[in-house]
Amino acid sequence: MILGTALMVGCAVQKPVVKESITPALLEQDIALVDSLPSRPWQEVFVDEPLRALIAEALDSNADVRSMRLNVEQVAQQMRVAKLSYLPTFALSPSATATKAQSSTATYSYELPLTMSWELNLGGGVEAQKEATLYQWMNTQEQLCYTRLQLIAAVANAYYTLVMFDEQLRISEQSVQLQRETLETIRAMKDVGMMNELAVNQAETELQATIASVSELRLQRDKTQRALNLLLGRTPRNVQRSAYADAKAIAMDAATPVSLEALASRPDVRSAEYQLRASFSNTKVARSRFYPSLKLTASGSWANNIGEIVNPAQLLLNLIGGLTQPLFLNGQIKAGFEVAKAQQEQAQIAFHQALLQAGSEVADAMAECRTAQQKLQVREAQVEASRKAAENSRELMQYSSSVTYLEVLTAQSSWLTAQLQQTADWLELQQGKINLYKALCR
Repeated sequence: MILGTALMVGCAVQKPVVKESITPALLEQDIALVDSLPSRPWQEVFVDEPLRALIAEALDSNADVRSMRLNVEQVAQQMRVAKLSYLPTFALSPSATATKAQSSTATYSYELPLTMSWELNLGGGVEAQKEATLYQWMNTQEQLCYTRLQLIAAVANAYYTLVMFDEQLRISEQSVQLQRETLETIRAMKDVGMMNELAVNQAETELQATIASVSELRLQRDKTQRALNLLLGRTPRNVQRSAYADAKAIAMDAATPVSLEALASRPDVRSAEYQLRASFSNTKVARSRFYPSLKLTASGSWANNIGEIVNPAQLLLNLIGGLTQPLFLNGQIKAGFEVAKAQQEQAQIAFHQALLQAGSEVADAMAECRTAQQKLQVREAQVEASRKAAENSRELMQYSSSVTYLEVLTAQSSWLTAQLQQTADWLELQQGKINLYKALCR
């Protein structure tokens, strides 16, 4: 379904379907647009098994999703009321009266009145109100989809962040062990006069700095785990997850052409569209108040005679019809119409902004994925080169005097930094794919 947009001409309300609402101008020019690409379910995108289990649990128990489901149910009830607005209303008011004079027998009288009222707005206000309620219900459905989408993305983001912290902790703890060995080597060399106290102090400083970074990484990992448990709606506990080497990447390809249908099917874009359509219907409702209303009222009653029932019943019927034409209500009708038109224009602005936001997010996500992928390729070579430099410098320090302790410490620090940056680049790629999922899927 291609999104509809709206144009106002005077007091008329038009809802043409404009395919040009979504064009390559919304995206960067190097992004191709295809006619159709179906949105993929989240189970096909997030293929890591522990992550799938966490997402399923979050969709069932997250507080925001549960609250949004209740919003949908509330609007559904309002829609049911709107569907019955064409029907007349009936009221039944039974009454009984007992009368007793002094030294006389009590008499009783009963009455069972039934009234019917049916009001029709000749300007189509009832139909327009029904349309508005329907679009509001569809809007809440899209808001629920958007909430689910945001939740899936948040869970995936926290999950891969935890995996990254696990790997960074492993790398840092391994580096601590390596630096301890280097410190012991420098101390041994100092004992035989090959190093001085300054070399020992420098090596110990590097070691303590790495130990401190390990403590900070543990803190960040624990905070991320608590945040993920909060998304899952459960008390803090250990989150089952894959190791860095075993974690499966997100199955999103940034090189795949963008679909017009996928862009138009985003929940936030659809929500803005339905809000816009609802505003058209609300304008119709406001305009219908300028037209007269036809009200039919009928009443009937059953009553007994005083003391005893002479006839089985006396049925009294009454049918009254009235036509009410509003003339002047302190400017309320005209003001209400102007307010509705202003709200309609606001909805059109929001719809246009949603389209721009959609295009911008797609372009940003694709750029993030491409950049992270390029950085990972370069970072792999950097890690390998820094590893060789660290190993060679330690060997040269032990068996020759051609390398100073500062070169050894620098090489080890560079290797540690390169490995940590490599895991950060990996997370950046996963986050780019998550953002691409949010930008294109439902």
